[in-house]
Amino acid sequence: MITITGLFTHPIKSCAAQAHPQGVEVSVAGLAFDREWVVVDQQGVFMTQRRWPRMALIQPVVQDGQITVQAPGMDSLSWSLDAPAGDNVAVSVRIWSSDTLGRDEGDQVAQWFSDFLQTPCRVLRNHTRARRYVLTERVRPWEEKAQGWRQIGDQINGFGFADALPFLFTNEASLEELNRLVQQSGEQAVPMNRFRANVVFEGLPAYEEDYVLGVSSEGLSFAFIRPCTRCPMPNVNQLTGDVGTQPGLALAQSRQFPQGTLFGMQAMLVESKPQRLSIGQTLDVEYSF
Repeated sequence: MITITGLFTHPIKSCAAQAHPQGVEVSVAGLAFDREWVVVDQQGVFMTQRRWPRMALIQPVVQDGQITVQAPGMDSLSWSLDAPAGDNVAVSVRIWSSDTLGRDEGDQVAQWFSDFLQTPCRVLRNHTRARRYVLTERVRPWEEKAQGWRQIGDQINGFGFADALPFLFTNEASLEELNRLVQQSGEQAVPMNRFRANVVFEGLPAYEEDYVLGVSSEGLSFAFIRPCTRCPMPNVNQLTGDVGTQPGLALAQSRQFPQGTLFGMQAMLVESKPQRLSIGQTLDVEYSF
């Protein structure tokens, strides 16, 4: 059994997290408003902290029917979730190898982000006509292991601008083990926000999530589709935007596999009644062996 200890959304892809201590609605598309917006450059390519670490300093909050963004040295900016701030034209967006659609949030929003990031950019919201689904080749290996435990089922409207799957789970014990190596190198331990998870949990030994098929409670099941491969982005301090060498070096030392450097599990919701996830909620664990 695991217990949820943290719930986080990242309303604007690669910007700061919004914590949900009171719980958050969940659907097959992910936690409500997670990666609902994306910043793109003049060529329409999505922007991330990999190249623009200052994005970590942009703090979005979705609340009371609007989204508000704040950043150091900038006046806060809010706009409504209800009416398009810009034209309702569908703009093509590619997130890695996956094509989807966005809706431009208008010139005022674009100018705010361009001023702070010091480069021309636009902000797109996931379009109502977007139909982005988890790729079949990512799901098939899990289905072969599941042996009928759960069915993937209908993904309905798909998900937003997350990299590959709508949920990311991370284990507190795994971070503790990783930080043991970080501290052995003489660096300070890193917080879980470096890994930009949606659901943080306790209850499993370090890295035992590698062997988990999924987690569930009554009317709620998540499939752990695959481990999350890691780029250098966890080296970005989410509070300052500074870029260091840890935990990247510790990950390279301890978590190298044929598919890459791994930390956390990417997941899908495969069964759910309408509900919220809550801090302290427990989920049963189904192993893949």
